Amino acid sequence: MRIPTVTDLSNAIDAAMRVRDRLASMDAGKVATRTVGGAVVLTAAFLVVVNPHATSTPDPSVVVSARIAPVGTVQLGAPIIRSAVE
Repeated sequence: MRIPTVTDLSNAIDAAMRVRDRLASMDAGKVATRTVGGAVVLTAAFLVVVNPHATSTPDPSVVVSARIAPVGTVQLGAPIIRSAVE
């Protein structure tokens, strides 16, 4: 691992100051408008590509019957002897 030099630290501080100045000069309303607009465009594109209202293809009858088939059976055993309970 390399130890950062004074030049590296100076470059990092300069970059941080540029980012701070850029953020300070931004108009919050403009940024919010662009963010909401981008979200609307992305959502609309997603809905066009995915098409959630498309009719789904029905499952074949074999798949449906496998899904509703009984999993197992229940068998009742002999009653518990009363002396074992006491």
